[in-house]
Amino acid sequence: MLRSRGSLAGPALALLTIGLLACGKGDARSVCGLNAVLGPRVLLDEFSTPNQTLAAPPEHLPEKLVVRLAVGPAYSAIVGRADSQWVIGVNGALPPRTQVSFGVLVIDKTSDKPLGVVLYEGSEVDGAPHIGTVSVGQFVVQLIGVRVDPSRIEDPACPLFPDSLTQ
Repeated sequence: MLRSRGSLAGPALALLTIGLLACGKGDARSVCGLNAVLGPRVLLDEFSTPNQTLAAPPEHLPEKLVVRLAVGPAYSAIVGRADSQWVIGVNGALPPRTQVSFGVLVIDKTSDKPLGVVLYEGSEVDGAPHIGTVSVGQFVVQLIGVRVDPSRIEDPACPLFPDSLTQ
């Protein structure tokens, strides 16, 4: 089983989920704000679920993807292949003093469609195979991947990977 360093424990995740649901009755911006924080955090916990970590990049290569900075803005990106790995180039500059360490390719486990990439600061998920690289500004970081049910990481009203950035 793979483990992300600093992942949320079950009870803490349950409390955060309850908090997110409770906020659903209030301002949509607050729900989207909570979703933007919780979605990337929950995504890392998905690596501990058996058979969800990608051992290799998917065969189907989209032309474009959305790349989101965990708890930050989203960017459009182009996707290519070098040998058997994906190479993702992000269009745009990161906010000042941002230090990205790795990226996570998110695959919809039902449709097997790539949804996007989340960039993180900090330590990579222990044991996750590298399936490519992400180039953004001065950084070239390793890409790992996971299959998830999108409803576990985002609210349809507040998508982590807005379709408008791939048009």
